[in-house]
Amino acid sequence: MKYCWIALALLLGACARTPSPEQLAEQQLWEQQLITHIHLFKFYPANAQAQGLEGQVNIEFIIDAHGNLLRQRVISHSGSELFVAAVQASLPAASPMPAPPASVLKDGEVEVRAPFVFCLTPSCAGQAKPQSD
Repeated sequence: MKYCWIALALLLGACARTPSPEQLAEQQLWEQQLITHIHLFKFYPANAQAQGLEGQVNIEFIIDAHGNLLRQRVISHSGSELFVAAVQASLPAASPMPAPPASVLKDGEVEVRAPFVFCLTPSCAGQAKPQSD
């Protein structure tokens, strides 16, 4: 069995104000919608699976107020370049994504950091944790 999962962390910047309980609930709902949406477009590369390869790709991406992907950048990765290519193909395919709530936008955009984990056993599924600045 193959496993590929994603965790997200919003990068809201050091000067972001503390969100209200309503904004926090709205943000958490959007994050879950975003994860669910991206999961529809992610895939485990067949060649990597056939070779028994596992890995992780840490990526940052920026979306606008309408959920359109503006930019993506690989921060780091472990494992095969096949995983990097899979992630870089998945995000444009997933665009537009669910529109972010206004409370997380900065200049009409939001930056998201996501570790995409590719593993063949359920034991590795909980190893990576999202990071935020």
